Amino acid sequence: MGQELTVKSVRSLAQALSALASAGVDCKIVMVDGQLVPPSHEPASWNEVRLRTPAGMVTLRKKADTVSVVVFGNADAGLTAVSAQIATAFER
Repeated sequence: MGQELTVKSVRSLAQALSALASAGVDCKIVMVDGQLVPPSHEPASWNEVRLRTPAGMVTLRKKADTVSVVVFGNADAGLTAVSAQIATAFER
C-alpha cells in the first residue's frame, strides 16, 4: 500500500519540474513507463514516471486530466513533504 495524492493536472511534467527546481526541490527523472532513462530525459508523453529526490523515490501516474503522486505507505515525513510539493507543482 502507498500514500497517494491525486491532483487535477494543469501543468506539463516539464513545467512542474521547472517549478520544483525554482522552489529548490531537486527531482530527477529516472524511469519513464518502466524504462530507465538518463536524468536529463524529458519525455514527450508518459503514463508513469519515477522521480529520484533526496528524500526518496516518488512515482507519478497520469490518467486523463489527473496526476497521482505516490510514495510507499511507510514514507517518512521528509518524503511525504516532498510528495506534497510535487503534487502542488502540477497545479497552477
